[in-house]
Amino acid sequence: MADITWEDMISINSRAETRGENVGIARDHLGQDTGEVPWDRSRIPLEAALEADTYPIPSTEQREGYYGPNHFNYWASGLRDYCQLMEWLERKGARHGSLLDIGCATGRLIRHANKDFPEVIGCDINRAHVDWVGRNLRRDIKVFQNTSVPTLPLPDNSIDVVTAFSVFTHIECFDTTWLMELRRILRPGGIAWLTIHEERTWREMTPAWPIYGALIDHPDYVAAKDSPTLPNDRTVFRWHTERSYSSNVFYTQNYIKDIWGRILSVKDIFPAIPFFQEVVVLQKE
Repeated sequence: MADITWEDMISINSRAETRGENVGIARDHLGQDTGEVPWDRSRIPLEAALEADTYPIPSTEQREGYYGPNHFNYWASGLRDYCQLMEWLERKGARHGSLLDIGCATGRLIRHANKDFPEVIGCDINRAHVDWVGRNLRRDIKVFQNTSVPTLPLPDNSIDVVTAFSVFTHIECFDTTWLMELRRILRPGGIAWLTIHEERTWREMTPAWPIYGALIDHPDYVAAKDSPTLPNDRTVFRWHTERSYSSNVFYTQNYIKDIWGRILSVKDIFPAIPFFQEVVVLQKE
């Protein structure tokens, strides 16, 4: 307990030493491109993507192990998700002048966003991630550390698109408070693109999925996992610790439509990439 500060209770790595560990650029790892992480190459051809992004890739440790030693797949995963986002925005004619990526981590998505968004902002609860982005990616990307308290230091009606990949999957409290904060900062017509665990995730989960390894040690999950339906419309498996970011959360579509839909209009719900989450698209009317 002596090593836990009050900042650690609402953030992660509050006293982290700034580090810039990286493994070179995407072009250095072309040999790892096996097509396992596909993106729309008609929208952004490989060579164009490589020319546009000559910034470092974080080391496997710096990115918390995502994609293991395959640095190309990590880089491509951000491009894949970015293409899916842009295809939806363009198909719907949504404005995209400014982008905020909540839970930006080491910039997996926002490193690809400069072509379409004049203003790109990232934030993360983990100071180590924020510092890495600040030291390694483009200087025109604004990045800051947020906390688990639902507040963002941004003006009212200032953002066109908010993305949050695997963020609401871990918000054990205050999901609606966060949505009210997103409603405040979004411009009229602005879009929130959020990925969640929902009923399909619950039904189809297998031991091979990353979330399974986190849940199988939780006694409440073990007791409920054989049920074909979620125990509650909003089901929270929480680990009680002194730190933030200590839960896995599942939602039903009824909860999204009935509760979230009172705050922002529900425009779409469909399978995300990776396949074990759903994208929920909300709009400020």
